[in-house]
Amino acid sequence: MCGHSVIFAGHRPYYSLYPGQLQELSGQAHPVIVDGRNVVEPDAFIDAGFVYKGIGRGDKNGHEIF
Repeated sequence: MCGHSVIFAGHRPYYSLYPGQLQELSGQAHPVIVDGRNVVEPDAFIDAGFVYKGIGRGDKNGHEIF
């Protein structure tokens, strides 16, 4: 798996994504998530090691972007 996730639809199942589970599926230590609909909680994904990009939210990453 490439280690990147992109969300461009506001479908209900996306609201309940679990960062740890998604990271495990990606096989990457620092996967990237691009949230085009602002449906996930950025801090939960950042805390799990993701590089988070959300439309209109600016850079919420408090860690170095890998």
